[in-house]
Amino acid sequence: MDTGAALRFLDGVAPFHPMIRLFGGEPFIHPEWRRVVDHARGHGLYCTAVSNGMRLIKEPEEIVRSGLLAIGISLDTDGAINDELRGRGTLDTIRRGLAAVDEVKRRLGSDTPRIEIYTTVHEGTYARLVDWAEELSSWGISKLRLQHLIWFSSDQLNTSMGLLRGALPDPAFFRTEDASYCRDKVPNMDLEVLDTQLRTLRSRQYPFEIESHPDLSVEEMTRYYATPEYVRHDKVSCTTMESYAFVDPRGRLYPCLTLDMGNVFETPFLQVWNGSRFRSFRRLVRENKRLPLCHRCPDGG
Repeated sequence: MDTGAALRFLDGVAPFHPMIRLFGGEPFIHPEWRRVVDHARGHGLYCTAVSNGMRLIKEPEEIVRSGLLAIGISLDTDGAINDELRGRGTLDTIRRGLAAVDEVKRRLGSDTPRIEIYTTVHEGTYARLVDWAEELSSWGISKLRLQHLIWFSSDQLNTSMGLLRGALPDPAFFRTEDASYCRDKVPNMDLEVLDTQLRTLRSRQYPFEIESHPDLSVEEMTRYYATPEYVRHDKVSCTTMESYAFVDPRGRLYPCLTLDMGNVFETPFLQVWNGSRFRSFRRLVRENKRLPLCHRCPDGG
């Protein structure tokens, strides 16, 4: 993202007092990430980041002094799984980075950034969640966020696109969400094991908060992973598009999946947020509560 465009965007949204979250991609490889955070903080805005954690070891003091409120680190449970999915030695590098950040926080007397661990629940991790939470008990983190798999069936996608075409001119994802998330088979998981893992996590006390995205009952989560065309029974109405705004590096604003609502680097944010395209999308979602492809969305209820 162009730094000047990012700073002007922050100037435009500052009166609404939003929480700013840097994500990507890896935000800490941006050569001027600190300038962006400083600008947000200069407006009195809280700022967080989502990171793969690999650069913490390189600039721990810069990260602590930046004033970031929290950093979410994406990890897939133990070392073997992380090595397989993220590259050899990633867990060790991240642990050393977290230790370096913790040392700077102690030296400077800072409570921030709080460290949150984001773990995706998938075939390689679902049976290890309790052991992972026990491991994290000694890390000094503030939150474990369980990110459940997101997918939709081809029928759900086709039905949703039909609804979108009726509401919006030329609806299309500007990234490959349709290819990335569309699948007609459920994950290869032992649902009894998943049930036991989730219930155990909810029954134990840990020195950190555990969030589940989506935040649904264990019974609902079992259906979630067992049913190809899953439909929510709980927390059906979506509110994401009322309270979240996502902006890609080119300035395209999107509500969740990357449906282009307009460019906030070219048009003031408020005009895009309240524009006819976004209003039509909100109206469609309100009428349907959720589109068929949205029932596994981690947000919005």
